[in-house]
Amino acid sequence: MIPRVSRFLLLATAWVLAVSFASAIEQPIPSAPLLPRRYQISGSSEEAVVKEARTRALRSAIGRIYFTDYMLRARSLLEAYVDRYSDNFVARQKVWTSEIRGGRRYMDIEVVVDCKKLYDDLNEKKFLYRPAFRPIFYLFLAETYNGQAVEDMFGRKHLLQITNLREYRYLWQDHPSTANDPSIPASLKTEVDLITISAHQDPTTSATELAKACREAQRYEIEVFVAGTIETKTVRNKEVYFDNYTYVETHCTLSLVRSDTAEILSTVSTTVSAAHVDPEEARRMATADALDKLAPQLFGVFDKQWDKMILRKADLRIMAIGLNDVAVNVLRQLITGISPEAEIYTRCSFADVGVLTVTWNGKAQDLLHTLRLDGFPSVRMFYVEPNGLILENI
Repeated sequence: MIPRVSRFLLLATAWVLAVSFASAIEQPIPSAPLLPRRYQISGSSEEAVVKEARTRALRSAIGRIYFTDYMLRARSLLEAYVDRYSDNFVARQKVWTSEIRGGRRYMDIEVVVDCKKLYDDLNEKKFLYRPAFRPIFYLFLAETYNGQAVEDMFGRKHLLQITNLREYRYLWQDHPSTANDPSIPASLKTEVDLITISAHQDPTTSATELAKACREAQRYEIEVFVAGTIETKTVRNKEVYFDNYTYVETHCTLSLVRSDTAEILSTVSTTVSAAHVDPEEARRMATADALDKLAPQLFGVFDKQWDKMILRKADLRIMAIGLNDVAVNVLRQLITGISPEAEIYTRCSFADVGVLTVTWNGKAQDLLHTLRLDGFPSVRMFYVEPNGLILENI
């Protein structure tokens, strides 16, 4: 006979394994397996209108994923994928009206999307991911001295050390079991070399390079990265007590970037000066001074916003469907009217869907009441337990 304690331990172990297995196979679940969407569209032909309606409906269904705990990656590829395979995820469609108006085909058409099939397929194709509790960072940094690239990469090493001391996860390739152990100096770790873009450039200076950096980051499951430029130049030489001092000026700009959307969450910059008998030492002194000033500001934005924006740390999550920018701005104003200290972030937007997260001291029911009184009469409103609100344009 198995002792009572042993039986308890066996049952507890089995339960833990079951939970772990369930978590491993967990997939995003749509609020409803089928999503009907109705459109009035004009186009060059009936075929073109039907395709447009299907694409709109599918993209609207995909956008609602942001109301779950999941996110989208490789969005440019995703849109092309949806355009090509839209027929696979349309459960049915109905044409209410089809006629020629002004020489163009006009149709009133309803498309029903099989959300369960769509979500399962996107998950299988790795278009979906669940944000990490502690996301992986990476650093893109261009460093120059008098217009020439520096050889010692001092700024990069210094900023990596700051990142290491803050105990952020980083894309290290050495020490796999202790890569994120802050007790191991950054100087003893080796970064992963990216394939299509250099880490020693600032991709924010070009839309093309920024898109490339985001694609490469997503390939390595990097959710957020720092991009910046450190430009140092000699401003003068001066003899001080028989020593020839070099005076330098360093201008540093750093940005915090979301890799899934290429959104720049924050940009900080400063200009500092330093002097030393060794020009290279003057450069290093100014670089360290600039980074020590900017890094706490930039990482402070991440520490304050990320969990509330991306994870479930906000008090309220709002999904706005079919609301234009004016309506969303009115919504933001109404929220701050109820709670002036409210923090409002955009988790993401896709097609006709935008998801906001709100940290405040108000209640969802108060917001619903205010919306019904102050300017949202043509919007359907739903409260979703425990802290969700859906606003859909009629």
